[in-house]
Amino acid sequence: MPVCRLFALFIAVSLCFSSGSNFAEEGLSSETWMGVYINGVKVGFSHFQEEKVNRGGKELIKVTNESRMSVSRLGGNPVELVTIEESLYTADEKPLESRLRTRMSQTEIMILAQIEPEKIRFYLGGELVKEVAYAEEFYLGVPMDKLMREDGLGPGKSFKFKILDPLVYALSDCHVSIVGEEETLILGKKKKLWHVRSEISSVIPVVVEEWLDEKGEVYKSVTEAGFLSTTSIRMSKEKALEAGSLNFDIAFSSIFLSNRDLGDPLQVRSMTVRLSGLSVDKLKGFPWDQVSQKILQEEKDHVVIKTTSKLVQEEEAPTLPLSTDALAQALTSTVFCQSDDADIAALARKIVGEEKNSWRAAKKIAEWINLNLTPNYDVGFASAKEILENREGDCSEHAVLFVALCRAVGLPARAAIGVMYADGFFAYHMWPEVYVGDWVSLDPKWLARDEDSGDYYTDATHIKFGHSYLDENMYQEMLTSTYEIIGRLKLEILDYSR
Repeated sequence: MPVCRLFALFIAVSLCFSSGSNFAEEGLSSETWMGVYINGVKVGFSHFQEEKVNRGGKELIKVTNESRMSVSRLGGNPVELVTIEESLYTADEKPLESRLRTRMSQTEIMILAQIEPEKIRFYLGGELVKEVAYAEEFYLGVPMDKLMREDGLGPGKSFKFKILDPLVYALSDCHVSIVGEEETLILGKKKKLWHVRSEISSVIPVVVEEWLDEKGEVYKSVTEAGFLSTTSIRMSKEKALEAGSLNFDIAFSSIFLSNRDLGDPLQVRSMTVRLSGLSVDKLKGFPWDQVSQKILQEEKDHVVIKTTSKLVQEEEAPTLPLSTDALAQALTSTVFCQSDDADIAALARKIVGEEKNSWRAAKKIAEWINLNLTPNYDVGFASAKEILENREGDCSEHAVLFVALCRAVGLPARAAIGVMYADGFFAYHMWPEVYVGDWVSLDPKWLARDEDSGDYYTDATHIKFGHSYLDENMYQEMLTSTYEIIGRLKLEILDYSR
């Protein structure tokens, strides 16, 4: 399930919008260590450092924000989530570039923002993905030192400015307000600190509450980003690096308990569900296709939906390869889903052979994935090349490699993001969809077979919240598909059939 990856993305969002550097006049000006907690459980640490570096004969300022956290999912071994943001400034504090790196497997994803006069170039995995023009001043993090120098701290003061938002390749609005001085407990000792609130209008709303001293040194920080709330406490390096005594399971914190026992989900062919807890407009924004999932009833505070396993008329499926402008996004090789890789392309041709019927080709790929990938909850969200090499992983690994193999033979494919049922609860899930005349779900991790026709289908416990083409917009697609849903959506099964 992709919830661990979502967790890493929420961490990346919060790291992007932490307070900026406190620039000093010489040498290493600042090094701060903080323990990071979720629901009172220590999950890791964050480290802030500023130093002067020489690049091409020019003296620059380098600021590093690093976060390392370990969480498990569904009782598996802990997975380390690493997020590092490195920012470069000129000697007079003008931003030059920002590198945001995230890793929870062998694959590291890097977003680079190079800042030029009047233009920002964004790169993903070394490839230029977007250019953004700008005219007004902006910052790489909340510029607390600048605000303090120019305006000082005072209750009721507020500031508005633009801040770099690398996950969506844009500049976002930031509003900082000084709440006032407060007595705050830090590791058992009371300190009088300034309470500062930062609100950022990113792809998901982010609120950062910080408590800092007169010099701008942060002692406590609470970040709310979507469903995730993290608390960071300033402490010594040795204490910050100490492992926590408890393990935090991110999956169990985001599941939906089912009101009915469905038994084997692979046998569920249709399901009627009441969805609530969100605005009806948000619920109506889910990808309803009127076949696999559709709205039956709309009320003021809920909707009633029906999901149905979609069966394909094999003889009507189009011939490979498929190539139209409308399907181009679902056929493109990406930094993360490398369908043009020589090994992936060779394997896809071997699996499909001479088959030209798109549905039969999709089923061959699904069968190969199901037989050759070992389920492993301890694997992070890996790239297609890494998955092919290691041949293990969770639902996201099954989906990513499936999509890459399909695209390699001209079969349009994308990932669906949502939930599915298992063992008495609904959990976050990612599974593939293929275009065979219509978009059809085909989940290679949970292959279900129709007893009459022998054909494959995807069980009706799958409920989609959104899609991803696994390209440069992957982060934004995953975040917007889930951030309002986790911890808020209520799901009640009214009826189902096998």
